[in-house]
Order: sequence, then C-alpha cells, then structure tokens
Amino acid sequence: MKYPSHVLIALCSFLFFIDLHASPLATFNYKRFYVPGKGPFIETYFDISGSSILLEKLNSGAYQGQVELTLIFKKGEEIVTFDKKVLQSPEMEGNETVDFLDVQRFALHPGTYDLEINMRDVLNPEDAGYTSHETIEIEEPSKSAFLSDIELVSAFKKTETPGIFTKSGYDMLPMVSDDYLNPSMNQVVLYFEIYGMEQLTDTSVFLTKVFLKTLDTDEPVASTMKYLRRETAPVVPIFTSLSLEGIPTGQYLLMAEARTKDNELVAFKSMRVTRTAPRAELDPNKLTDAQIAASWTARYTDKNVLFEHVHSIRPIADDKVIFYLDNTFQYKDSTELAFLQRFLYAFWKSRSELNSETEWLQYKAQVEYVQGKYGTRNKKGWQTDRGRVFLKYGPPNDIVDRAQEPSSYPYQIWRYYKTDIFNNVKFVFYDPTLMSIDYELLHCEYIPGERRTPQWKLLLETRNTPTNNVDQQDGRDHFGGRVDDFYENPR
Repeated sequence: MKYPSHVLIALCSFLFFIDLHASPLATFNYKRFYVPGKGPFIETYFDISGSSILLEKLNSGAYQGQVELTLIFKKGEEIVTFDKKVLQSPEMEGNETVDFLDVQRFALHPGTYDLEINMRDVLNPEDAGYTSHETIEIEEPSKSAFLSDIELVSAFKKTETPGIFTKSGYDMLPMVSDDYLNPSMNQVVLYFEIYGMEQLTDTSVFLTKVFLKTLDTDEPVASTMKYLRRETAPVVPIFTSLSLEGIPTGQYLLMAEARTKDNELVAFKSMRVTRTAPRAELDPNKLTDAQIAASWTARYTDKNVLFEHVHSIRPIADDKVIFYLDNTFQYKDSTELAFLQRFLYAFWKSRSELNSETEWLQYKAQVEYVQGKYGTRNKKGWQTDRGRVFLKYGPPNDIVDRAQEPSSYPYQIWRYYKTDIFNNVKFVFYDPTLMSIDYELLHCEYIPGERRTPQWKLLLETRNTPTNNVDQQDGRDHFGGRVDDFYENPR
C-alpha cells in the first residue's frame, strides 16, 4: 500500500540502553506528542534497574536507593531546556530489588536537539556518573492530519488523582522496552493521539485502523485488524489493544492509521516490534508416521548425523527437552532413526508452526559456525561454553579478547546490549589451562541460571599470585591489568 506523501513518515524506534560505568543500569525511550495552539512536546521514559544501585537501610527496616538524573536539551552549544532531580527508588524488603520508572515532559520547538543524559548513583561514592547523548528530531507539525508516536502500555488503571502518568482518564505505565513483545503477552495495549482530522472531513466522524503487518511480506495480519469510529476534534486520543493470540514469532510493524469515513487514508504512524510467541507443547508421540514421512526430517537417513543434530539443540532447549535428551537419546545404538526424525521435527515445529525447516536450517548454520570457531578435539562447538552462549543468545555486540595479559589467565568479555528481557549483559570466559583452546564461563551477573561468581576478578587475576583470602572478591592491581576497564567499557 502506498501512503500519501503529506503524512508523517514512519519513524524508527527511539529505544536505547544506557551502559553506565559503575552506575545505574537504565533503559531509555521517548515519544513525541503535540498540543494544538502550543506546539510539540516529548515524554521521556527511564526504567532503572533496582539491582544496579546501592541501597541504604531505612529506620523502617526497608531499603532504598537514590539516582541523580539530569537531562539537558541543546541546539549546538545553546541549552534550550533542562531538568535535574534525585529519584527515590521504591522501598525494598531484604534482598528483593525492583525496577522503577521516571517520566518527564518537555515542550520543544521543531528542530534537531542533542539530548545529554547524566545519571549517577547518589549512594555509591565510587560512582562518578555517566553521560550519554541522543539526537532527537522534532518535526514541524503537518498542516493536515497527523499522529503522535505510538506508546505501548504495560499497565493502566482509571485515574483517581491526575499526574505525570495520566492520559485520557487513565494512569498508564509505559512499556519502556517497547520493541519486544514477549511470550507472556496475549495482547498489546497502545496509546496514540490524532491531530487535525476536523480540517480534512466535512463529517463529524472518521475511522482509525490499527493492526500488525509482517515486516518481510508487508502483509497485514488479518486477525489483528481493528477499526475504531471516532468523532473529529483537534485532539483525538486512541487507547486500545490488539490480540496477540496465534501471532507467530517474527518481525512486525505496528500500524496506526487515520482514515475518512469513506476509508481514505490521510495519516499514519508505525513502529517496529519483535514478537516471540509462546512455545507449543513438544510431544513427538502426537505426530503420525505419515506426517513424519512427508516432513523434511525424513530426508535425514544417516542415524549418526541425525543423532548429532538432535543433541546440538541442547543450548536452546528448555528443561523438558533436556530431560528428553538425557534420558531418551543417551545412547546412539539404542535409539531408532524414526524416533530421531520424529523428535527433531516436533522440536522445530513447536518453535515455528509454519517455518520449522527454515528455523532449523538457520540454527544448523549457527551450529556449524560455532563448530569451526570454538570446537576442540574433545568437544563439539555447541558443547563449549562460548558455543552454547553464542547459540542461545546470538552473536555478542562487543568482544574483548585478552589472551596475554600479565598475571591474568587468558580471558574474553562478551557484551550484549539486549538479550530478550535482559539489558547490558556481560559474559566473562577464561582459560585456566593456559592453552587458549577452550574458554570456560567464569561469570555472568544478571541472567538467572548462568554462572555467577562474585570472586571472578580475583580468580582471573591470580594466575601467578594465588590468594588464600576466601573473603576477598576484587582482583589486585598489577602491571598491564585492565580487566576493570574492559569489563565496564567493552570495545
């Protein structure tokens, strides 16, 4: 579908993750809105990780942290507007930490701005603060109808006392990481505003259309299509939801359109989202012999090869599948070829109903890559720690490779800007054998289930200087040692 040239062009996502050196971990996003007669404004959103800041004990016995946040909007060297404040985290009980939100609004004239973000953990004396920059474009409002950005909402309730979260009679908590629709979501709740429709139609009503469109085929997803009838006004708020039931894993555009009563498109806005669908139940026994005979796994007739393929899925398998692998496919000689075919097909069909073979071939190519990159004489690539992490989380955004640092075992630091629901994740691998063949995972701080070693720096840096202090966690300064720098600032 071609869109009219006068409407606002679809915008890329504004989401980015702030990598703070010994500072709070935060996710930042913003959306642009408009007030007729006054002009544009933006809302800024910060989701701050409670586990990334120091907490002090209150008289009540609870714990609380403080984050200093400064936002400065500049045009060149000129400061246009700014805000500086100290955010109080929610009170937390014991070791249970929670994330917390900050929302602010700034009126800005059309133009290009440099947003400088400064953030500091107030209670951490070692935190000197961190500065990040983001370029923000504020477009000139269209003389015809146009839309605000689309805001995804994580939770909402009827407003009792209006505040910064209030829109259209509801208090709405923004979904800051709004480019990812996780498997637990059976619907997506969204809010946007339409401006100027009263100038384009001689009737008092118009249509709003919201839907998902697949990114690769550019085709609307019929089950998500929703039409809303609204009365024209200078500002028309749209607060609605789309069902995600039956929506497969993939890349989509979330579309919002304004149309006349005769269904003529006059304005639109879109945002890119990734949907990860819930896994279907894995049960190879529910598949018939005819289904397997007609499937792509029937082409695999070498039991040795197929046995290896089945076990190579272990890095991405859940506990139930791993139980299958450990108890059903323990010995190659006692495993039937037909059941290997059945299991492999069931596994990939559970992950992608329509494109199981494509998903498998893409994964198979990754397995072959890690075999060449990390495989050893004694281990397949997918059996190594680096191979497993690569297959499970994808290629890292940054890798620090330090094979010959004085007094340290050879090590690598992998950083991921985002892995599903986790931001700014770092994996530390090292080789205590000094053979630089197979690096084992030493430490990963944030992901449950991965190895977490509080003394990882000490273990890494005691190659030539072992310690007997079991309480010591930090490594010791030594000539050429840069692990702290590389861990906080991988490059």
